Amino acid sequence: MSRRLEVIGIEGLPEIREGDDLVALFLDAVAEMGITIEDNDAIVITSKIISKSEGRVISLSDVHVSEEAAKIAADTGKDPRIVQLILEEARELVRVGKNLIIVETRHGFVCANAGIDESNVEAEKAVLLPEDPQASAVRLRRAIEERTGRSVAVLVSDTFGRAFRNGVTGICIGVSGIPALLDRRGEIDRFGKVARITMEAVADEVCAAANLVMGEFSEGIPVAIVRGTEVLKRCESDIRDVLFSREEDLFR
Repeated sequence: MSRRLEVIGIEGLPEIREGDDLVALFLDAVAEMGITIEDNDAIVITSKIISKSEGRVISLSDVHVSEEAAKIAADTGKDPRIVQLILEEARELVRVGKNLIIVETRHGFVCANAGIDESNVEAEKAVLLPEDPQASAVRLRRAIEERTGRSVAVLVSDTFGRAFRNGVTGICIGVSGIPALLDRRGEIDRFGKVARITMEAVADEVCAAANLVMGEFSEGIPVAIVRGTEVLKRCESDIRDVLFSREEDLFR
């Protein structure tokens, strides 16, 4: 990474609805701010607006609660309708406790509530994670490059908690145009030692930096441009590169 990063929050996007052209809305907002897209820009887009454009918003009144969801809701104190959605989006229940459900989603992410969110959406509605955030990152990157003539990266961001630490942070759930992981093995440190295990989660780091500008609730900044990532090799990558296989997972 370069010694200087610039994070530009993109303001002025409307409330996103199903079927909206996110790229057109993003480029309109960029133009309104007097900004131009540059080669090597990393464009971080919150998963929520992608989900909204893809129709991944659920009316809770339409949710049929199963016996399993009702029991887990009683044990955890959660809304049984949200629990039902979590079960439908989960590949595996990892931990269940008071007001806590951690699952592995069908995407392979281990997170609370299968990434389902009731913030920044109308009452009695919930937003699911995108159907395939990796495919969304690729599609959006190609569309932005086609319309601007610039070589960019696109990262789909969300906020997850972390094992053994309080609080949430921005993480990447889909990436195209820069590596998800930067392999530092074989590099020499200042004392001449050879790095043997270091793999830097650069996609997560870029999303975390962008999250400081985009915020979580009333900020209304669902997209940010991160500049200064030029040293990251332009490539097609996959968010699955950062996910442990079950054999590598020491905690389950």
